[in-house]
Amino acid sequence: MLFKQLQYFCAVARLHSFTKAAEECFISQSAISQQVKALEADLEVQLVEREGRSFRLTPVGEHLAERGREILGEVAQLRFELAGFGDDPARLRVGYLNRYEGWEVQGAVAAFALRHPHVTITTDARSHDGLYDGIRNGEFDVLVSDRRRELSDAFVNRLLFTAYSYVEVSEGSKLAWRDGVTVEQLRDAACILVAAPDQRDVERDYHRDVLNYACDFLFADTVEQAHMMVAGNRGFLPLETREDAGRSGTVLRRIPLLDAAGNHQRREYYAFWPKARTTPLIEEFADVLQGLFG
Repeated sequence: MLFKQLQYFCAVARLHSFTKAAEECFISQSAISQQVKALEADLEVQLVEREGRSFRLTPVGEHLAERGREILGEVAQLRFELAGFGDDPARLRVGYLNRYEGWEVQGAVAAFALRHPHVTITTDARSHDGLYDGIRNGEFDVLVSDRRRELSDAFVNRLLFTAYSYVEVSEGSKLAWRDGVTVEQLRDAACILVAAPDQRDVERDYHRDVLNYACDFLFADTVEQAHMMVAGNRGFLPLETREDAGRSGTVLRRIPLLDAAGNHQRREYYAFWPKARTTPLIEEFADVLQGLFG
Protein backbone atom coordinates (compact mmCIF):
# COMPACT_ATOMS: atom_id res chain seq x y z
CA MET A 1 0.00 0.00 0.00
CA LEU A 2 1.40 3.36 -1.05
CA PHE A 3 1.03 6.34 1.26
CA LYS A 4 -0.37 8.46 -1.59
CA GLN A 5 -3.04 5.85 -2.24
CA LEU A 6 -4.16 6.08 1.37
CA GLN A 7 -4.28 9.89 1.09
CA TYR A 8 -6.41 9.67 -2.04
CA PHE A 9 -8.79 7.13 -0.54
CA CYS A 10 -9.25 9.14 2.65
CA ALA A 11 -10.01 12.25 0.59
CA VAL A 12 -12.67 10.33 -1.37
CA ALA A 13 -14.18 9.00 1.87
CA ARG A 14 -14.18 12.39 3.60
CA LEU A 15 -15.63 14.34 0.67
CA HIS A 16 -17.97 11.55 -0.53
CA SER A 17 -16.94 12.42 -4.06
CA PHE A 18 -14.24 11.30 -6.49
CA THR A 19 -14.54 14.61 -8.33
CA LYS A 20 -14.03 16.79 -5.25
CA ALA A 21 -11.24 14.55 -3.97
CA ALA A 22 -9.45 14.83 -7.32
CA GLU A 23 -9.70 18.65 -7.16
CA GLU A 24 -8.37 18.69 -3.60
CA CYS A 25 -5.44 16.40 -4.48
CA PHE A 26 -4.70 18.22 -7.77
CA ILE A 27 -5.01 15.11 -9.96
CA SER A 28 -7.59 13.95 -12.50
CA GLN A 29 -10.75 12.08 -11.51
CA SER A 30 -9.73 9.05 -13.55
CA ALA A 31 -6.31 8.98 -11.84
CA ILE A 32 -7.76 9.05 -8.32
CA SER A 33 -10.24 6.32 -9.25
CA GLN A 34 -7.39 4.17 -10.56
CA GLN A 35 -5.40 4.73 -7.36
CA VAL A 36 -8.34 3.61 -5.20
CA LYS A 37 -8.73 0.49 -7.34
CA ALA A 38 -4.99 -0.17 -7.02
CA LEU A 39 -5.30 0.16 -3.24
CA GLU A 40 -8.14 -2.36 -3.24
CA ALA A 41 -6.06 -4.77 -5.30
CA ASP A 42 -3.03 -4.36 -3.05
CA LEU A 43 -5.05 -4.94 0.14
CA GLU A 44 -7.18 -7.64 -1.52
CA VAL A 45 -10.40 -6.10 -0.16
CA GLN A 46 -13.30 -4.10 -1.58
CA LEU A 47 -13.34 -0.60 -0.18
CA VAL A 48 -15.98 1.00 -2.39
CA GLU A 49 -19.24 -0.31 -3.83
CA ARG A 50 -19.94 1.54 -7.07
CA GLU A 51 -23.56 2.02 -8.08
CA GLY A 52 -23.64 3.82 -11.42
CA ARG A 53 -22.32 7.34 -10.79
CA SER A 54 -22.68 7.04 -7.02
CA PHE A 55 -20.84 4.90 -4.50
CA ARG A 56 -20.73 3.95 -0.84
CA LEU A 57 -17.99 2.65 1.40
CA THR A 58 -18.02 -0.99 2.41
CA PRO A 59 -17.58 -1.83 6.12
CA VAL A 60 -13.91 -2.45 5.36
CA GLY A 61 -13.74 0.90 3.59
CA GLU A 62 -15.33 2.65 6.58
CA HIS A 63 -12.75 1.09 8.89
CA LEU A 64 -9.82 2.02 6.64
CA ALA A 65 -11.12 5.59 6.27
CA GLU A 66 -11.23 5.99 10.06
CA ARG A 67 -7.81 4.43 10.68
CA GLY A 68 -6.39 6.17 7.63
CA ARG A 69 -7.29 9.61 9.01
CA GLU A 70 -5.45 8.76 12.21
CA ILE A 71 -2.41 7.50 10.30
CA LEU A 72 -2.26 10.57 8.04
CA GLY A 73 -2.48 12.83 11.09
CA GLU A 74 0.31 10.94 12.84
CA VAL A 75 2.53 11.10 9.75
CA ALA A 76 1.93 14.86 9.39
CA GLN A 77 2.85 15.37 13.05
CA LEU A 78 5.96 13.21 12.65
CA ARG A 79 7.09 15.19 9.61
CA PHE A 80 6.69 18.40 11.58
CA GLU A 81 8.73 17.01 14.49
CA LEU A 82 11.51 15.63 12.28
CA ALA A 83 11.82 18.87 10.31
CA GLY A 84 13.47 20.49 13.30
CA PHE A 85 16.31 17.93 13.21
CA GLY A 86 17.24 18.21 9.55
CA ASP A 87 19.77 20.42 7.82
CA ASP A 88 16.90 22.23 6.10
CA PRO A 89 14.76 23.93 8.74
CA ALA A 90 10.99 23.66 8.75
CA ARG A 91 9.31 26.51 6.92
CA LEU A 92 5.98 28.24 6.71
CA ARG A 93 5.15 30.37 3.68
CA VAL A 94 2.39 32.91 4.32
CA GLY A 95 0.64 34.97 1.65
CA TYR A 96 -1.61 37.87 2.56
CA LEU A 97 -3.75 40.37 0.67
CA ASN A 98 -1.84 43.52 -0.22
CA ARG A 99 -4.82 45.84 0.35
CA TYR A 100 -5.33 44.87 3.99
CA GLU A 101 -4.02 47.53 6.39
CA GLY A 102 -3.66 45.91 9.79
CA TRP A 103 -1.08 44.62 12.27
CA GLU A 104 -2.53 41.16 12.87
CA VAL A 105 -0.62 39.20 10.22
CA GLN A 106 2.66 40.69 11.47
CA GLY A 107 1.59 39.89 15.02
CA ALA A 108 0.81 36.28 14.13
CA VAL A 109 4.18 35.85 12.41
CA ALA A 110 6.00 37.32 15.42
CA ALA A 111 4.08 35.17 17.93
CA PHE A 112 4.62 32.04 15.87
CA ALA A 113 8.34 32.74 15.52
CA LEU A 114 8.62 32.95 19.32
CA ARG A 115 6.92 29.58 19.67
CA HIS A 116 8.95 27.90 16.94
CA PRO A 117 12.37 29.54 16.53
CA HIS A 118 13.53 26.67 14.28
CA VAL A 119 10.81 27.41 11.70
CA THR A 120 11.65 29.76 8.83
CA ILE A 121 8.64 31.98 8.12
CA THR A 122 8.38 33.89 4.85
CA THR A 123 5.61 36.31 3.85
CA ASP A 124 4.51 37.88 0.59
CA ALA A 125 1.72 40.38 -0.11
CA ARG A 126 -0.12 39.99 -3.42
CA SER A 127 -3.44 40.67 -5.10
CA HIS A 128 -6.27 38.21 -4.48
CA ASP A 129 -5.75 36.19 -7.66
CA GLY A 130 -1.98 36.41 -7.30
CA LEU A 131 -2.36 34.67 -3.93
CA TYR A 132 -4.78 32.10 -5.34
CA ASP A 133 -2.44 31.22 -8.21
CA GLY A 134 0.47 31.07 -5.77
CA ILE A 135 -1.11 28.56 -3.41
CA ARG A 136 -2.31 26.36 -6.26
CA ASN A 137 1.25 26.37 -7.62
CA GLY A 138 2.72 25.44 -4.24
CA GLU A 139 4.32 28.83 -3.50
CA PHE A 140 2.39 29.30 -0.24
CA ASP A 141 1.29 27.10 2.64
CA VAL A 142 -1.49 29.35 3.93
CA LEU A 143 -3.23 32.54 2.78
CA VAL A 144 -4.93 35.44 4.52
CA SER A 145 -7.28 36.95 1.96
CA ASP A 146 -10.77 38.18 1.22
CA ARG A 147 -13.55 36.02 -0.14
CA ARG A 148 -14.34 36.64 -3.80
CA ARG A 149 -15.67 33.27 -4.96
CA GLU A 150 -17.63 30.33 -3.60
CA LEU A 151 -15.75 28.55 -0.83
CA SER A 152 -14.11 25.41 -2.18
CA ASP A 153 -14.45 22.00 -0.52
CA ALA A 154 -10.84 21.39 -1.58
CA PHE A 155 -9.67 24.07 0.87
CA VAL A 156 -9.86 24.69 4.57
CA ASN A 157 -11.75 28.00 4.80
CA ARG A 158 -11.40 29.46 8.29
CA LEU A 159 -13.26 32.74 8.82
CA LEU A 160 -11.01 35.25 10.60
CA PHE A 161 -12.89 38.55 10.69
CA THR A 162 -15.04 41.05 8.83
CA ALA A 163 -13.12 44.01 7.40
CA TYR A 164 -14.46 47.49 6.65
CA SER A 165 -13.75 49.16 3.32
CA TYR A 166 -12.14 52.58 2.86
CA VAL A 167 -10.60 54.66 0.12
CA GLU A 168 -7.36 56.51 0.77
CA VAL A 169 -7.08 59.94 -0.87
CA SER A 170 -4.68 62.88 -0.78
CA GLU A 171 -5.45 65.86 1.42
CA GLY A 172 -5.58 67.79 -1.86
CA SER A 173 -8.39 65.63 -3.24
CA LYS A 174 -11.89 67.08 -3.53
CA LEU A 175 -13.01 63.95 -1.65
CA ALA A 176 -10.75 64.62 1.35
CA TRP A 177 -13.42 66.27 3.51
CA ARG A 178 -16.20 63.81 2.87
CA ASP A 179 -17.39 61.66 5.77
CA GLY A 180 -18.06 58.79 3.37
CA VAL A 181 -18.21 58.03 -0.35
CA THR A 182 -20.03 55.57 -2.58
CA VAL A 183 -18.60 53.85 -5.65
CA GLU A 184 -20.81 56.10 -7.80
CA GLN A 185 -19.18 59.19 -6.27
CA LEU A 186 -15.73 57.92 -7.27
CA ARG A 187 -16.38 57.77 -11.00
CA ASP A 188 -14.44 61.00 -11.74
CA ALA A 189 -11.31 59.83 -9.89
CA ALA A 190 -8.79 57.12 -10.81
CA CYS A 191 -8.73 53.90 -8.83
CA ILE A 192 -5.20 52.79 -7.86
CA LEU A 193 -4.79 49.02 -7.64
CA VAL A 194 -1.76 47.06 -6.46
CA ALA A 195 -1.11 44.09 -8.71
CA ALA A 196 1.66 42.35 -10.62
CA PRO A 197 1.57 42.93 -14.40
CA ASP A 198 0.05 39.52 -15.12
CA GLN A 199 -2.77 40.13 -12.58
CA ARG A 200 -3.77 43.64 -13.59
CA ASP A 201 -6.51 42.71 -16.06
CA VAL A 202 -8.08 40.38 -13.48
CA GLU A 203 -8.04 43.06 -10.76
CA ARG A 204 -9.44 45.73 -13.07
CA ASP A 205 -12.23 43.44 -14.31
CA TYR A 206 -13.18 42.47 -10.75
CA HIS A 207 -13.42 46.06 -9.55
CA ARG A 208 -15.24 47.18 -12.68
CA ASP A 209 -17.63 44.25 -13.25
CA VAL A 210 -18.23 42.98 -9.70
CA LEU A 211 -17.69 46.02 -7.48
CA ASN A 212 -19.08 48.43 -10.10
CA TYR A 213 -16.19 50.92 -10.20
CA ALA A 214 -17.00 53.02 -13.29
CA CYS A 215 -13.72 54.95 -13.34
CA ASP A 216 -10.23 54.87 -14.77
CA PHE A 217 -7.63 52.54 -13.26
CA LEU A 218 -3.97 53.02 -12.42
CA PHE A 219 -1.61 50.31 -11.18
CA ALA A 220 1.19 50.13 -8.66
CA ASP A 221 3.66 47.30 -8.11
CA THR A 222 3.73 47.72 -4.32
CA VAL A 223 1.55 49.20 -1.58
CA GLU A 224 4.30 51.74 -0.83
CA GLN A 225 4.22 52.92 -4.45
CA ALA A 226 0.43 53.15 -4.31
CA HIS A 227 0.58 55.34 -1.19
CA MET A 228 2.98 57.68 -2.97
CA MET A 229 0.63 57.86 -5.96
CA VAL A 230 -2.19 58.81 -3.58
CA ALA A 231 0.04 61.45 -1.94
CA GLY A 232 0.59 62.94 -5.39
CA ASN A 233 -3.22 63.13 -5.81
CA ARG A 234 -3.23 60.77 -8.78
CA GLY A 235 -6.24 58.83 -7.53
CA PHE A 236 -7.71 56.84 -4.64
CA LEU A 237 -6.56 53.54 -3.14
CA PRO A 238 -9.14 50.96 -1.90
CA LEU A 239 -8.16 49.51 1.50
CA GLU A 240 -9.65 47.40 4.28
CA THR A 241 -9.12 47.32 8.04
CA ARG A 242 -10.88 45.78 11.03
CA GLU A 243 -11.86 49.20 12.37
CA ASP A 244 -15.30 50.64 11.70
CA ALA A 245 -14.30 54.31 11.91
CA GLY A 246 -15.03 57.63 10.28
CA ARG A 247 -12.77 59.88 8.23
CA SER A 248 -9.20 59.85 9.52
CA GLY A 249 -5.66 60.88 8.60
CA THR A 250 -3.99 64.08 7.57
CA VAL A 251 -1.70 64.00 4.51
CA LEU A 252 -3.38 60.77 3.42
CA ARG A 253 -7.07 60.75 4.28
CA ARG A 254 -8.98 57.51 4.81
CA ILE A 255 -12.67 57.81 3.89
CA PRO A 256 -15.28 55.11 4.64
CA LEU A 257 -16.66 53.42 1.51
CA LEU A 258 -20.45 53.23 1.71
CA ASP A 259 -23.03 51.13 -0.10
CA ALA A 260 -26.07 52.63 -1.81
CA ALA A 261 -27.99 52.58 1.49
CA GLY A 262 -25.28 54.56 3.26
CA ASN A 263 -23.89 51.60 5.24
CA HIS A 264 -20.17 51.00 5.67
CA GLN A 265 -19.16 48.30 3.15
CA ARG A 266 -17.73 45.11 4.62
CA ARG A 267 -15.78 42.11 3.38
CA GLU A 268 -15.03 38.72 4.94
CA TYR A 269 -11.41 37.62 5.38
CA TYR A 270 -10.38 33.98 5.73
CA ALA A 271 -7.35 31.82 6.28
CA PHE A 272 -7.22 29.46 3.28
CA TRP A 273 -5.12 26.39 2.57
CA PRO A 274 -5.57 23.13 0.59
CA LYS A 275 -6.96 20.34 2.77
CA ALA A 276 -4.57 17.86 1.16
CA ARG A 277 -1.58 19.89 2.40
CA THR A 278 -2.80 20.38 5.98
CA THR A 279 -0.03 20.07 8.57
CA PRO A 280 0.09 20.76 12.32
CA LEU A 281 2.29 23.76 11.50
CA ILE A 282 -0.37 25.36 9.29
CA GLU A 283 -3.19 24.61 11.73
CA GLU A 284 -1.27 26.11 14.64
CA PHE A 285 -0.51 29.27 12.66
CA ALA A 286 -4.20 29.55 11.76
CA ASP A 287 -5.04 29.21 15.46
CA VAL A 288 -2.67 32.09 16.25
CA LEU A 289 -4.26 34.20 13.52
CA GLN A 290 -7.74 33.46 14.76
CA GLY A 291 -6.73 34.37 18.29
CA LEU A 292 -5.45 37.78 17.17
CA PHE A 293 -8.41 38.50 14.91
CA GLY A 294 -10.98 37.12 17.36
